[in-house]
This record gives sequence, structure tokens and C-alpha cells, in this order.
Amino acid sequence: MRLLRGALLALLGLLLVYPLARLLAMGVGQGASLSWRPLLNSGGLAVLTGCVAAPAGAALALALERFSGRLVGLLELGLWLLFIMPGYVLTTGWLILFSHPQMRHSAFGHAFLGAGGLAFLYLVKALPFSVFVARATYAGAGASLREAALVLRLPRWRRLGLGLRLALPAMAAGFTIAAIETMQDFSIPATLGVTGQVPVVTYSIYQRLNTTPADFAGAAQLCWWLIGAAAMLSLLQMAVQRRYRAVLVHGKARRAPRQAPRGAARAGLVGAALALWGLGLALPLLAMADVALFGEAAPADLFTAIPRSLGYGALAASLTLGLAMALLKLQRGRHPLFAALLQAGLSANMAVPGLVLGAGYVVAFNNDFFPLYGTVLLLVIAYAAGTLPMAIRLVGGALAQLDARLDEAARIFALSPQTRLIDIEAALLARPGLQAWLLVVATVMFELPVSELLYVPGQMPLSVAILAADMGGRYNEAAQLALLGMGTLALLALGLNLALRLGQTKPAPEAA
Repeated sequence: MRLLRGALLALLGLLLVYPLARLLAMGVGQGASLSWRPLLNSGGLAVLTGCVAAPAGAALALALERFSGRLVGLLELGLWLLFIMPGYVLTTGWLILFSHPQMRHSAFGHAFLGAGGLAFLYLVKALPFSVFVARATYAGAGASLREAALVLRLPRWRRLGLGLRLALPAMAAGFTIAAIETMQDFSIPATLGVTGQVPVVTYSIYQRLNTTPADFAGAAQLCWWLIGAAAMLSLLQMAVQRRYRAVLVHGKARRAPRQAPRGAARAGLVGAALALWGLGLALPLLAMADVALFGEAAPADLFTAIPRSLGYGALAASLTLGLAMALLKLQRGRHPLFAALLQAGLSANMAVPGLVLGAGYVVAFNNDFFPLYGTVLLLVIAYAAGTLPMAIRLVGGALAQLDARLDEAARIFALSPQTRLIDIEAALLARPGLQAWLLVVATVMFELPVSELLYVPGQMPLSVAILAADMGGRYNEAAQLALLGMGTLALLALGLNLALRLGQTKPAPEAA
């Protein structure tokens, strides 16, 4: 067992630590040759996005926890759709809208095809993160605080002040997540194509890696800036949470009963739902559907990117899930050093953007020792390494709920390891395992930065094909690829869930 733990830690070190260390070491001791404009633009957009997304997310989270009804369900569904929708797909829809001359040359067009468009799209993608973080805080608050304030007859402004103080830690977390996601996003600026006017850090890293010869030292210095900025924002969040933290979850906590929104609250929810669904989803998706259905059909060979990316996703998801289960099973042995090293590595990997991970793989596996660059194997390994933390967190909760006495009882009855694995654990973990597998497949299928840096020439993944069509102005091809890819993924999820439900249905007993 100790040998197996050591082997898995060595594998994680090779996949996660070694590539990043090789890349970041190239930026140490080099002369400062960086332009400050991308750094200032990325920092300013990140702060702006966080300052808007944090209070807006807190307000929406409070509404989702306090009110009930169809409006609330519609808002929640829209937030989840925005959360899972790739940023470059939404950007493609807006580019289609502004491809019309009247729209492009209008005041809105000039504002959107610049810093305004970046800020708007960053905010749309960051809002769900802020809502989900703040909602957990309001869910734990319960009804006691509001009831106590009413019993003490506190004025309305005092109650609002208490609610704001309660929301400060959640708003700090929402601000941090929104700002970090904005700084690390590559897909939106790459698709919008405004980096000549508004250079940002992520696209500057890509440009330095995509030149001949590649400027690895300059890219590494920019990566250091990204990591340092994320660390500073995290420290700021920790300071705010330590200053304003409160114990909210306890044994006597009661959730406040939800009410139907009325008056100003209902009007606010209607406005939020219209803005979320109209600007965030309906306009870009309807524009994509219009050009996909009525535009010129894309070449048939272009659609091979969909099964190719689906295959990459299936391979990476299977590899990721198998590695995640092995790590979780060994972690249950309660070896403190193994658990600490595993958590440290996974947390560090989650904080690193996909573009930096892909750049690290370019440096680490483009030599005589590891000549994997330019192969499908390296691309699938990079996908698996990037999605491993997500897979561990998805299946970790389900695995933790399995009673250890199940395995003990199976051993008492002398069941073979294969029987214990298939008939007990696999049967109990089938549904959460399938959900984790599908989520990893969806993430890999629409992943852009790693795909852009590591794909095999002549075998473009789906995301790279969509980006290439966007940059060439072939919006009909981009829309057809994106919509057909999402439809294929939806059919796969529906079919596998239906097969799982039928497989778990007990046959009806035969009549005597």
C-alpha cells in the first residue's frame, strides 16, 4: 500500500508539479521585458467585474433563498445554464449580432467591440460564481437573525445593515472568484478579437508561446503575475472573512420559510430574469440558431471535430475517474502525509488556469526525455490532469458516504475483490460516477486553452474549430459546430441516464 501511494504521488508530481515548475523556472532571473498595458487592463477588468458581480450575486442569492415561485426557478435555471455554457460560445452569438453593419457601426457596436464587450461578457460568466458562493451563506443563516431583529423592533435600515454585514464574507469570496476567473479567462478575449485594442494577460501569454521562436521566459513572467495576483486576492478574501466571520450553521438552525415575491421584490425579480435570459442567453443563442439554420452549410469534414472531441472527452473522463477513485480509496487509509500532499497538489492545480497548465506541458514534454508534444496522448493526459480536482470533488462526497462496514461484511462472507468492486461499490456509485463522467466529458469537449496549445496539427478539437471559424468570420460554421456539439452532448447524457435507470429498475415479479 505504501508503494502504491508513493507511485500515485509521483504520477501526480509528473502531471501537475513538474510541468508548472519547468515553466515558472524559466521566468526567474530574466530581465523585465514585459509591457504593463496587458497587466493593467487585466487587473482593471478583474476589479471592475468583481465589484459588480459580488453585490449583484449577493442580492440574487438572497432572492433565491427568500422567495419561491416560477420566477425564482427561472432565475436559478438561467444561472446554471450560464455557468455551464462556454464563454466563447456566448461570445460567438454576440459577434453574430454585431456582424450586421447597422449594429456594428452603432454606438452599442463600438462599445461592445472593445473594452465594454470584454467587461460585459466577463460579468455574465462571473455572476453565477458569485451567486452560488453567497447563496451558501444565506442558506446557513436560518430564520433566527431576522426574527430576533423583528422582535427587537430594529428599524429597516439597521436590518439592512446587519444583512450587509452578514453578506460581507460571501461578497469577498464572490469578488475574489469573479476577479480570478476574469484574469484567467482566455476564451472570451480570444474569440472577441479585441486584444489588439485591449491587450490582456492570458492572450499575451498565448502570443508569446505562439511566436517563432517561442518566448517561454516572457510567458513564464506573465504566469508569475497571474499566480501572484490570484494569491493576493485570496489573502484579501481570507482577511475579510476572518474579520467578519460568524457562526451560522448549528444544530438549532431553522431555514426561513420562503414566500411568494410581491410588489417591488417581484418587479426586481422580473427585471433580473429578463436581463439574465434576454442579454445572457436568448439573444446570443437565437442569433446562433438563425445563422446555423439559414446560413450556408459548413463543409462536411469540419464536423469531424465533434466526434473527435467527444472521443477525447470519453478517454480523458475514464482516465480521470479511474485515477480519482484510486486516490480516494488510498486516502481513506487515513495516512496524514498522503492526504496533505494530495490536497495541496489539487488545490494548487485548481488555482492554475488552463492556459498556464497547457504552457507547462509544452515546455515539459517537448524534449528528448519526454517527446510527447504533438501527440494525442499528451493532449488526453493534459485534459485528465486539468479535470482531476473536479472529478475528485464530485465523486469524493459519494464515496465518503459508503459505510466501511459494507467492505468488512463482504470480507466476512469471503466475497472476491472483483465482486466487492462490481456488485457493491460500482452499483452504489453508478449514478454519481456517471454524473461526474459526463461533466468531465462536457468540460473536455468544449475546453479551449489546453486544446489550442496542444492539439495535433490537422486534427482540430471542437473548441479550436469554433475559434478558427470565428476568427475567419465564418459565423455560420461556428454556430453549427457549437449547437451540434451541445446537442450531441445532451443526447449522450440523456441516453446514458436512461440506460442507467433501466439497468437499475427491478424486474416485476412473475405471477404465481
